[in-house]
Amino acid sequence: MFGNVNRQLRHRFCRGVSQALAEPMAWNQAPATVTTLQNGVRIATRESFSEMASLGIFVNAGTRDETKETAGTAHMLEHLAFSGTEKRSKAQLEMEVESIGGLLSMTAGREQSSYKMSLPAADLAQGVDILSDIVTKMPVGNLDRDKESILRNIEEAEKPNKQVLDDRLHMCAFRDGALGFSSVGPFDGIESLSPEHFASYLSANYTGSNMVLAAVGPMKHEAVVNLAAAALGSVPSSVPVSGWQKPYFCGAELIYRNDEMGPTAYISVGWEGVPWKSPDAMTFMVMQAIMGSYKKGEGLVPGTISGNRIINAVANKMNVGCADEFEAFNHFYKDTGMFGFHIACDEVAVEHAVGELMFGANLLSFSVTDEEVERGKRELKNQLFGTSGSAFDQCDELGTQVLAYGRFVSPAEMILRIDAVDAEEVKRVAWKYLNDNEIAVTALGPLHGMPQYYVLRQMTFMYRY
Repeated sequence: MFGNVNRQLRHRFCRGVSQALAEPMAWNQAPATVTTLQNGVRIATRESFSEMASLGIFVNAGTRDETKETAGTAHMLEHLAFSGTEKRSKAQLEMEVESIGGLLSMTAGREQSSYKMSLPAADLAQGVDILSDIVTKMPVGNLDRDKESILRNIEEAEKPNKQVLDDRLHMCAFRDGALGFSSVGPFDGIESLSPEHFASYLSANYTGSNMVLAAVGPMKHEAVVNLAAAALGSVPSSVPVSGWQKPYFCGAELIYRNDEMGPTAYISVGWEGVPWKSPDAMTFMVMQAIMGSYKKGEGLVPGTISGNRIINAVANKMNVGCADEFEAFNHFYKDTGMFGFHIACDEVAVEHAVGELMFGANLLSFSVTDEEVERGKRELKNQLFGTSGSAFDQCDELGTQVLAYGRFVSPAEMILRIDAVDAEEVKRVAWKYLNDNEIAVTALGPLHGMPQYYVLRQMTFMYRY
C-alpha cells in the first residue's frame, strides 16, 4: 500500500520537475536581492540589461486602513499625491519628470498603494529623490486649495461596470469591516476630510516596515540601497498593531435593479477565498484559470467549439449563447480572499448565464478532469509569463510580492508550484471552500430574471432528484 502511494507521489513530483526543466527561460532569470534598513524599509532589486529602469515605492496601506470617519482618504491621495510638495511645486514636478523622459503613476488598492516611475537608468538617483519626496512629504497642505477640483474629478470620473460591481461585492461580503469600504466611491462624508485626517492616516500607515522600494533595470543593488538609505532612512519605524481581526465574510445579496438602463445585466458572485500565504493559494489561481474568461466574438477559437466546458456551455446555450462576457476572478488579501466571477449578459438570459457559471464552479468539487487542469495550468502560465516582460511590469510584480510574501517568488518556483497541482487537489480545495458555502451576490441592471438568493445558495452544492 505505502509503496504504491510513494510511487504515485514520486511520479507527480518528477512530472512537475520535468515540465519546469523543459522551460529553460524560467530558470534563466535575474534573482531578486532584498535588503532591509534599520527602520524596516525593504529595498528589492532585479538587474536587467535594458536602457530603461522602473522603480516604485509600495506601501502596505489602502482603503482597508481607513475608518468610517476617514473613508475616501486613500482614493483622494491618488489625486493629491502629484499636486506638489514643499520641495517641488506641481509645475516643477511635471517639468522635472518630463525633462528626463519619465512616466509617473500612483494607484491605491484595498491593501496596497504604489508610486511608480519609469525613467532612463542614468537618472535613477533623481527618480528615487522624486518618489521619496512625494511619499515622505505628502502634500496634505494642498487639500484646502485643491479639494473642490478633486471632489469634482472623483464625481465625474467614469468607472467601468466591472469595477463598480467588484466594489459593491466587497461592500456586501465584508460589510462589517474596513475591507468592505468603497474604493471607487461614492464616499460618505468625503467633503469633510481635513488635513489632520490625512496626516493621521499617513503617520499610522506610511511607516518603515510597511514600505518597499522596488527597482528593476541596469543598476547595482548596493547603489540603490545607498540611495534608499539617504531618501527613506528617516521614515519612522512601525508601531505593532494590536487587536487585528480577520474580517467576517457575510453571505448576502446587494441588488441594484434598473430596468431602464439598457438591455445588459451585470452580475457578480463571490465565495470567501484564501490569503496570499495560504498553501491553497496556488490551487485557487489554477481554479480561476480553469473557469477562464469569455467575450463574445473575440479570441482565436470560437466559444462554440472551445475546450473549456464553461465557455462551451455559455456560448451554445439557447443556440445563441447566454452571456456577452464573463470572467473568473481571484483576490488575495493578508488574512482572507475572494473567489468568484463577473457576468455581462442580455436581460432575457440572466437565469441561464448565472446557472451555467454556478454549475461550472460547482463541478470543480466533483468532476474536474486532468485535461481541464492541465489546460488551466497552461492558461495560468501564459497569464503570468506571457506579457511583454517590461521593466515596469517586473517592478510592479516585485514590489507587490515582497509586500505580500515578504520575498520574491521566482518564475522557476512559480512553475514548480503550478505543476504540483492536479485534479485531486483542485477537487479537495473546491470542496473545502466552495461546496455548500456562503456566497455574496451583487447585480446591476434589468434583473427580472435574477434567481432569488436562496436558489443561488442552493446552487453551491450538487443536489439530485
